[in-house]
Amino acid sequence: MPLTGHGFKPPQPKGKGVYVSLMFLIVVAGFFLQLNWMQKAKEREMPAMDPNSFASKLGQWMLEKKGVSSSPGIAGAPGVETVECGNCLGTGGILSEAGQREICPICLGVGSRLIRRVDPADELCPACVGMGRVQFPDTGEYGTCPRCNGRGLIRSGAAGGEAAPGGQK
Repeated sequence: MPLTGHGFKPPQPKGKGVYVSLMFLIVVAGFFLQLNWMQKAKEREMPAMDPNSFASKLGQWMLEKKGVSSSPGIAGAPGVETVECGNCLGTGGILSEAGQREICPICLGVGSRLIRRVDPADELCPACVGMGRVQFPDTGEYGTCPRCNGRGLIRSGAAGGEAAPGGQK
């Protein structure tokens, strides 16, 4: 039997619109319930997370497994620290001579840098103040700090301004 223009049409699925409308209703209801909960939490002025809570202990355990000190207040302790860019004061941008906002050439628009102290003898590089980039006075160009090789840290016992061994990025 030859095929004609009046071929077989498969039946259309029924009830698809019902499922879509139910999902939409559930999402909208969840949104309003969450909004209501957030407003009640603001009215009660909920305190900060309890330091002995499960979430706090889990976060501390995860940091310790990664080798990060969970007590950033101890000076010189191994761990990750955030160093704010002194060129743009943490904003990530500076004003050009024409008054236009430009990306900071030291932090490349980030505003800060994370550094990790591997050894308690590590201290911030005085040339780049931990950012790893400096402006060269002879050319005015910006580049990797020659004192710390871009690491942002030097050993406190490094003589003559030498960078610490293995001071690569």
